[in-house]
Amino acid sequence: MQTAALPRSRKTRSASRLPRLVTAAFVLLAPSTGSPGGDEAPFPNRPIEIVSWATPGGPSDLLSRALADVAPAHFDGQRVNVMTWQGGTGAAGMQYMQGRAGDPHVLGVFTASGTVNMATGRIPFAPEDFTPILWIQIDPFCPGSARRRPIILGFARLRAAAGDLDVRWIAYEGSADAVVAALGGHTDAAHTNYTIVREHLRAGTMRVLGTAMPVEALPDTPSYADQGYDLQPVHWRGVVGPPGLDAETRADIRARLLAATDDPGFREYMERAALEYATMEDAEAFGAWMTEEVTTSRDLLQRLGILDG
Repeated sequence: MQTAALPRSRKTRSASRLPRLVTAAFVLLAPSTGSPGGDEAPFPNRPIEIVSWATPGGPSDLLSRALADVAPAHFDGQRVNVMTWQGGTGAAGMQYMQGRAGDPHVLGVFTASGTVNMATGRIPFAPEDFTPILWIQIDPFCPGSARRRPIILGFARLRAAAGDLDVRWIAYEGSADAVVAALGGHTDAAHTNYTIVREHLRAGTMRVLGTAMPVEALPDTPSYADQGYDLQPVHWRGVVGPPGLDAETRADIRARLLAATDDPGFREYMERAALEYATMEDAEAFGAWMTEEVTTSRDLLQRLGILDG
């Protein structure tokens, strides 16, 4: 499997190559609306849109809204709105962004799931169809169980590291659905992020079997490495722009987003959600990371027989 140097992180230096696999078999196309920035007043000169194609209330949606809450102060007071475009495992939102080519007022929250769906061919887009701007956070995975038995369930990488256990993988549209299935006894466990199961842990209805990397909120839970598995899968999230943004505009947006992620309100959200900051040295490095994620995910899925060669 290909490897690459890990990105720089404010709190951690570990990241994964295999994000959560989600399913869909169709592409929903959305018409373009509005017009690119063009020769208008200096940026920003109208409200900012943050496009989210994630499940409402999920971690990616929460990131979109946390950014929208703090961003106005760093975008010259412009209002920042979250635009939810669901459908086609992200294809609807991506199609919308394609229709806003060159418009710096449209940003999208991109996640590791997006690169996996690109790798499987479920969506007709590639990383180069967008303008990479800023890698923001990583979210360690936690296999959680609604039953009191130590079964390991999760990504194929974890399954392979554990000796190719006889585990049936069931994909759900969102992490919340997977957790509900585990709580209802339809599955034995769920592989998701800490933020998704936090309230269930407090209520005592679930327990965490292991974490991809140490989680401060779970000091007594062993990591995969503690249990003898040499891997640290995490779910990463960042911000991209539509195609056609020039280098100067991209640098301006990146600087404003960096300031927003350092805002006290955003830091409070990160701490509350037990997420880790992660920033790469520049936007080009983020773009290269996404491209390699697609390639390495495709190679791994093919080797495991999950994806045809």
